[in-house]
Amino acid sequence: MIEELIWRYFVLFSFLFPILNPPSALSVVGQQLPSSPHGCMEGSCYPATGNLLIGRAVNLSATSTCGLHGPEQYCIVSHLQELDKCFVCNSQQPYDPYYHKNSHRVENVIQLKDSNEDLTWWQSVNGVCGVSIRLNLEAEFHFTHLIMKFKTFRPAAMLIERSADFGRSWRPYRYFAYNCTKTFPRVPTHALHYINDVVCEERYSDIEPSTEGEVIYKVLDPAIHVKDPYSLEIQELLRITNLRINFTKLHTLGDNLLDRRSDVLQKYYYSLYELVVRGSCFCYGHASECAPVPGVDARDSGMIHGRCVCKHNTEGLNCERCRDFHNDLTWSPAEANNPHTCKECNCNGHSNQCHFDMAVYLATGNASGGVCDHCLHNTMGRNCEMCKPFYFKDPSRDIRDPAACTACDCDPVGSMEGGVCDSHTDLDMGMIAGQCRCKLNVKATRCDYCKEGYYGLTHNDQQGCQPCNCDSRGTIMLGAPCDQISGDCSCKRYVTGRYCNQCLPEYWGLSNDLAGCRACDCDFGGAYSNRCMVENGQCDCRRHLVGRQCSDVQPGYFCAPLDYYKYEAEDAVELERWVSDQENGHMVTWTGPGFSRVKDGAGLVFTIDNIPHAMEYDIMIRYEPEVHFTLRVPPCLPHNEPYTVYSESIKFTLHFSSFHLSLTFFTTFHPSIPPPQLVLIPKYTELPGFQGNDPAAEERRDEMVRYMCLDSFMAMPMPMLAEMCTKLICSISAILHDGALQCQCDPQGSLSAECDRVGGQCRCKPNVIGQRCDQCAPGTYGFGPYGCTACDCHSQGSLGHQCDPVTGQCPCRQGASGRQCSDCQPGQWGFPSCRPCQCNGHTEDCNPQTGECQTCRDYTDGQYCERCVNGFFGNPVLGSGDHCRPCPCPGNPGSGHSNGDSCHTDISSNQILCNCKQGYTGPRCERCAPGYYGNIEHPGGQCRPCQCSGNIDTQDPESCDPRTGQCLRCLYNTDGASCSDCKRSYYGNALAQDCRRCTCVTAGTQQSYCTVGHCHCDRQTGACPCRENVVGHNCDQCAPDYWNYGTDRGCERCGCHPLHAMGSHCNMFSGQCHCQQGFGGRQCTECEQFHWGDPRVQCEECNCHPLGSEMAQCDRVTGVCECREGAVGRRCDECARGFTGVFPKCVRCHPCFELWDDAVCMIRRDLDHIHHEIQKILESGATPGVGDKRIRELENKLAQVQDLIRDGDWDRLHQLIVCILRYPHWHTYTCIYSSVSLFHSCLWPCSCPVPDQFDNVKKYYSESQKAQQKCSASVSGPFSPVEESKATRAHTEDLLNKRRDKFLRTVAAQKKSLSELQNKAQDVDKKVHHLKEGADPESIEKVAQQVLAISLPVNRTTLDSMVQQIKDNINNLTDVEGVFNHTSQQLHQAKELLNRAKDAKTRAEGVKDTANTTKQALDASEKAIQKATKALDHALNNLNSTRNTTATLEEKLQDLEAKQMDAMMRLANLSMGVEALKTKTNQNREMAQDAKNQAKNATNAASGLEQVCVCASVPVYLPACWHKCVWMSVSWLWSSMLFCDHPFI
Repeated sequence: MIEELIWRYFVLFSFLFPILNPPSALSVVGQQLPSSPHGCMEGSCYPATGNLLIGRAVNLSATSTCGLHGPEQYCIVSHLQELDKCFVCNSQQPYDPYYHKNSHRVENVIQLKDSNEDLTWWQSVNGVCGVSIRLNLEAEFHFTHLIMKFKTFRPAAMLIERSADFGRSWRPYRYFAYNCTKTFPRVPTHALHYINDVVCEERYSDIEPSTEGEVIYKVLDPAIHVKDPYSLEIQELLRITNLRINFTKLHTLGDNLLDRRSDVLQKYYYSLYELVVRGSCFCYGHASECAPVPGVDARDSGMIHGRCVCKHNTEGLNCERCRDFHNDLTWSPAEANNPHTCKECNCNGHSNQCHFDMAVYLATGNASGGVCDHCLHNTMGRNCEMCKPFYFKDPSRDIRDPAACTACDCDPVGSMEGGVCDSHTDLDMGMIAGQCRCKLNVKATRCDYCKEGYYGLTHNDQQGCQPCNCDSRGTIMLGAPCDQISGDCSCKRYVTGRYCNQCLPEYWGLSNDLAGCRACDCDFGGAYSNRCMVENGQCDCRRHLVGRQCSDVQPGYFCAPLDYYKYEAEDAVELERWVSDQENGHMVTWTGPGFSRVKDGAGLVFTIDNIPHAMEYDIMIRYEPEVHFTLRVPPCLPHNEPYTVYSESIKFTLHFSSFHLSLTFFTTFHPSIPPPQLVLIPKYTELPGFQGNDPAAEERRDEMVRYMCLDSFMAMPMPMLAEMCTKLICSISAILHDGALQCQCDPQGSLSAECDRVGGQCRCKPNVIGQRCDQCAPGTYGFGPYGCTACDCHSQGSLGHQCDPVTGQCPCRQGASGRQCSDCQPGQWGFPSCRPCQCNGHTEDCNPQTGECQTCRDYTDGQYCERCVNGFFGNPVLGSGDHCRPCPCPGNPGSGHSNGDSCHTDISSNQILCNCKQGYTGPRCERCAPGYYGNIEHPGGQCRPCQCSGNIDTQDPESCDPRTGQCLRCLYNTDGASCSDCKRSYYGNALAQDCRRCTCVTAGTQQSYCTVGHCHCDRQTGACPCRENVVGHNCDQCAPDYWNYGTDRGCERCGCHPLHAMGSHCNMFSGQCHCQQGFGGRQCTECEQFHWGDPRVQCEECNCHPLGSEMAQCDRVTGVCECREGAVGRRCDECARGFTGVFPKCVRCHPCFELWDDAVCMIRRDLDHIHHEIQKILESGATPGVGDKRIRELENKLAQVQDLIRDGDWDRLHQLIVCILRYPHWHTYTCIYSSVSLFHSCLWPCSCPVPDQFDNVKKYYSESQKAQQKCSASVSGPFSPVEESKATRAHTEDLLNKRRDKFLRTVAAQKKSLSELQNKAQDVDKKVHHLKEGADPESIEKVAQQVLAISLPVNRTTLDSMVQQIKDNINNLTDVEGVFNHTSQQLHQAKELLNRAKDAKTRAEGVKDTANTTKQALDASEKAIQKATKALDHALNNLNSTRNTTATLEEKLQDLEAKQMDAMMRLANLSMGVEALKTKTNQNREMAQDAKNQAKNATNAASGLEQVCVCASVPVYLPACWHKCVWMSVSWLWSSMLFCDHPFI
């Protein structure tokens, strides 16, 4: 009840609030009132709210009501002082204050009291726990809050549900329970986080009070801030069609648990005095008032109706859709600043119906989505803006004209789509209104003619006309290619066919040539006919002929010449064959192996069995005359040169397999004649291609004569044929042999399987002849794979030049021998002047050319067998009386105990001296040589090389044991039984004399492997045994992700943070990880400087404004910067309270601000107090000191105040207010008095009668006016500060305009200087960064500490002792080299220590130079900073002089000042870093100086060892010569120097 009253007070306050405040200050409370009609034009509007139960008693139902079926008794637990405890409930009739007061139906909850001011209530059946009250609404409503006041205990558990689909589905609003965890275990019990959270509350379910307990539920909890109360999400939360309250558990006193009798349960039931369901008609923001829903007749006063009176062109029960023909935009709920008015469709006057299409809406960029329906006047389209098919838009008419669309005039046979034309003109798309769209092959305005190249216009053809399909290559390109009716094409000369796509017979290659096709031109002999393939012109070739015209011969085949059929006389019958010797230089002219002689009067019979073609042949005889002879058949033949003679023609037929031709020869002077060859020449004029009067045949006959094709075969030797003859002869051969002939080259005598194209001559190997290369030439022999070999018979030893064709044996003269008859008889030499061999009787054979003896006997050797062979000695010369005897070295050759290659007799000593084999020595080779070993005293013993891997001196007798071969003196730093391993502390390939000293770094190598400054390594690879987490061939670096090199335990893990570091690696010496931006520390586990936050989560940059903060570092936890006076904010980038202007130009406010600020603070304090009191009221549910009766009285009086204000009755209004103020103890209502007083003061100028009680108001009003005048005078008066400031500003602007150019130049120069300074600062940053990356101070410090930690291997006392030992050894001079080797290792250690000290010194000096360079750069930077600071101070002074008067110029210079301050901050930070670097560099310089001193001490200590020298020839200790001794190299060699006139060792 209290909250309902507060709600009503808010309504009253909303009435007075617009009078006291401007409209912009309206709070959310005012939104509960109905919107004014004009409010719907600018945004959403909403109907008034009220109790939704009023007028809807029939829609309110309960699942349980007492007394519905008859009277029921119930009892109460209150009224203990009264006697009546039980009553009767009879709800069979509706409630009536006079007749049915015991009726407790559910509609009683709508009104708290009846007309007699008696309380009414609803009551459920006794003992029933599960009871529901349900409100069914006829439309969608906004539900804001619910108030229930109970007559009995409030339920121990209940829930409120809603439905937005008329009861089909339900969703809970809120759960209420005495114990939420037990009753509703799955429902959260926490406080609200979001406005739509569903939780369980316990504050409204306590067992107290036993009566008049309330339950209040607000859909929009005030504790949750709502950005937009009209958002779609909030509207959906408020929207309901049904509301249901489910009571699930009763509060009892516990007696019902033991006894379930009816008299016990009579006092446990639900009873509700009043139920208020506040809400409003739900109109989606499109209506400010609502009307009754059709079918609902209730018209109760205060009833909230459910049908919206829609605005914004909407309609429907809840304005849930757009009006008809207003669907151009999608329907949407109205918003505060956007009414989302439904837009009328644009159908250009051709339709009055449309619908919304989302696809169209999205396609237009959310501009329009309306689509017109049922377009008239032959129009179509989304806006009826296009003409229907078969119509087009008349360009002279507007689209809204009913006659704008005109019918198309297109031939339906030749046009597309049955005569459709262009509906409108669009030049970009090539459209012209009314233009017919012809089919693909149709033209003309109406599409009634075929295009050129097409014929046969028909309706069924999709393309209109058929293509002529004339082949453009064979068609005459003049006019139309074909007839438009029949489609016949016009062909070229050698082209045929309906489409001119075929060549005539004997033509091919349809192309764009003038004639269309080309002649086949097949070879008349090589092809069977003159027809060819039309695709490629290929003729039909005879066998083994190729080429398009069949004019080429296949490889391995040939054309037969005219004289191909030749018959040798050697193959004829009745002949006597002989071979003539060829004279030197005489050319061989015969064709066979030689000549054939025929006796006088005799004849030859030639057998001819290979005639290929039946025709006439001419006989031709080729011969070479020796004497005069006569042939019977022909006349006389010449005899002085080779001749060819013709006889009568002979016609051969193919009825017989062979023919015999007989020739008879007669001679005059000689009994025989030599006829070598007979030839048959075919008579070509009888062949096809040469016969008849055909022009081609006549041309071929003329060419045979013109190019002397036949005459060329009659000349000896035969000349080269002309190219035309070659072609004609190949054609003749193809006819005779039905193709080409196979070469059949002999594979042994020919170079390849191919032969000449004409004639078939194979390419023969040397000395091979014949067409097939199958016989040797005369004077050669041995036909084989390499040809034939020349006989080369010796001219003096042979009887002729010919040899046996198989063996090659020449006919020898007397005394000659050999194949060529060029050798002497056995035992002689020097052909042709043969002499006996001279070999001292030790052999009979000698070289036939040189006479050198061969196969000497008796252990002799030499050209004449005049000396003994190796291993023997003596004089074997004939007549000396001596012979060859075996050498005793020490045993005889062949005894297995001979170790010498040869021997000889020493004449002076008459001793036998042996020449030993390699590895043996001694006069008789009786022992092994140095570098060899073995036991040779016994037979079979051998001297073998010592197996020392080449690492001994083979000239040293003691390098290895001569008996066992054990290596004794290994060289080149090798060791082992075979000198095959490197010495300890050395590594490499001992077999290649490549053993080098180990280069292990002591700081990284395991200590157990190092002694006296040297460490042992792998003898093969040189790999050093590293300490833990140390890697490298020399153990010179930490493993990846490890650091702290040089410690006894090895390297430690970096431990870089996995998220805050750029990687897991770090610096090897300092362990510093590479951190990401914002993080620092060695392991990147801290925030970087000028950053804040939790490094485990994220570090953020402070970004403190340089002008507003005291320092660049902010609070490392909160990130709040320490601000200067006048600045506030986390980054100190805002003006503080009491200051005005735009940061950083914050100016302190006028002193009057403090007075106003105090007043505002007091008002705020009072408001906080009022808020606190209201909060107490809301929490406790009761107002201290105020009763319901008093509140109702005040309500009535406030209503009277409203009426009096409306009527203007000021006297009664004053009396009423005085009456209200009689209760001063209730301070809560003083605000009403002040509100009315202020309202009255506003109406004071109206000269209305005001009572005397408002004198105080007049007095305060007068003071307020005076204060207003003073304020106005201070602002708008002629001498006000504002006017003076305005004049000062004008004067300042004039001065600025006058000095603007100079000032801008100054600013530009300063900006340029700043840019240069910024570049220099960036260079210094890079140098410092490079210095840090290259050699950071921590690393230098680490190295310097390691250098200082190095200690000498021995102390001074030990060195003195060693020097004394050296002196004693020098005095003895027995083993100088041993003494040297003994001290060399210690000297090497000292030398290495000196080198390391020098390296440390060099590195320190390098760091010093780098630091000096950096210091110089920093000095220059400091000077530049000073100059820039002075320039900035000057600029700031200039700016401060005009800061309060030139706001426009301040905005332009703001960026420049920010950049200047940024540069100053960066340079300041850089200076701090440089100072730190200077300090670190000084420390490093001191450490380097210490290292230098240590190195100097080591040098002095080592110099004591350098004062010892040894002279090769003076075995004394020479202290005066110490300073002249020089150490030259690590290998301990002393060379190229003189000392005491003796070479240095």
